[in-house]
Amino acid sequence: MSIDSTTHQEVFSCRSCSSPVFDDEQFCEVCGAAAPTEPVAPHPADSPAAADRDEWDLVAVAALSDRGHRRSRNEDTARVARAGERMAVVVCDGVASTANPHLAAVAAADAALAVLSELLARPEWPGQDGMRDAVGRAFAAADRAVLGVPDDEPDGNDLSPSTTMVVALAAPGQAVVGNVGDSRAYWLSGVAGRSRLLTVDDSWAQASIAEGMAPEAAYAHPDAHTITRWIGADAEPGTPSLTTLDVTEPGVLLVCTDGLWNYFAHPEELAALVRLAGPAPMDMVRRLSDAALAAGGQDNVTVAALPVAPASSSPSTGPDEE
Repeated sequence: MSIDSTTHQEVFSCRSCSSPVFDDEQFCEVCGAAAPTEPVAPHPADSPAAADRDEWDLVAVAALSDRGHRRSRNEDTARVARAGERMAVVVCDGVASTANPHLAAVAAADAALAVLSELLARPEWPGQDGMRDAVGRAFAAADRAVLGVPDDEPDGNDLSPSTTMVVALAAPGQAVVGNVGDSRAYWLSGVAGRSRLLTVDDSWAQASIAEGMAPEAAYAHPDAHTITRWIGADAEPGTPSLTTLDVTEPGVLLVCTDGLWNYFAHPEELAALVRLAGPAPMDMVRRLSDAALAAGGQDNVTVAALPVAPASSSPSTGPDEE
C-alpha cells in the first residue's frame, strides 16, 4: 500500500512553542499563536515511492514504515494485530552498524507478534499481569529469532545482527509497553497536558542525563544515539523495561523509531500532529511520518498508532469480533 506521491504539505515550527504547524493552518494547535511563514526545513524530495513505504492497516490500529530520504534501505519494520478491541504492535529498528540489521528487525518483529497474537486469540483476557508476561515472552522469542539471522553480509558490517524493539499490548482501560533500545512509546491523551513519554531510552544520552548532564548537551553529543541495550548475539542478558498504563481517558498509544522522535520528541508535539490527522489511525501514522520526512527524513521512519479507550462495564471483546 502506498500514499499519493503528488501530495505534499510543508511543516513549520511555531515561534512560540516550537510545535509543528502545517502550511494550511493559520494558528498553532497547541498554543494558538499565529502560524509562521517559514518551514522547519526544505523538503528534500517528493513523497516516497510505493517501494519505499510499507503500511499495515487494521482500521482500529495501523502502522507505517518509510525508508526516509537518506538511507539506502529500510532497516525498520512494524507488525500489528487485532482481535476485537484487543491490539498489539511491534516496532523494530535494526542496528545499522551490524550485519543484516533489516533481517534482524523482521525476525524479531515476526517472533514477537506470534507470541502476542496467541494472547489476543484467547477467550479469556488475562489482565495486566498476563499482558506483562506476554510482553516478556515476546522479547524472549525475538531474541531467539535474531540469533538465527545470518551474521555475514556481503559488503556489510562484521558485528552480529541486532535490533531495538518496542512492544505495545492494549485493551480497553489498560496497556503494557516493553522496550529494549531507543525506539519509543508515547501516551497521547485526549486530555490537554496529560500526554507523556512511556519508555526510557537505552542510550548514551539517557545514561548521561541520569548522571546529571543537561538533556540539551547529552543529545548534542556525537555519541547521543549510541544504544546501551539491544536484541542480538552480543547483547547482555536482561529483560525489557516494562511500563503499565491504566487508561482513564481516551487517547492514542504511539509507538515509533527515532526517525520520528528525532524531529518531534515532545509528547505535545506528537499529540498536535495526531489531532490534525483526525480519528483514523492510518491517517495519524501517515501525517506523522510525512512530518518527519518534511523535517529532514535523515533516518528510516516507523510509527504505529493504537487508540485506546477507558474500560467499559462490558468485558473486553475477543477475536470473534474483529
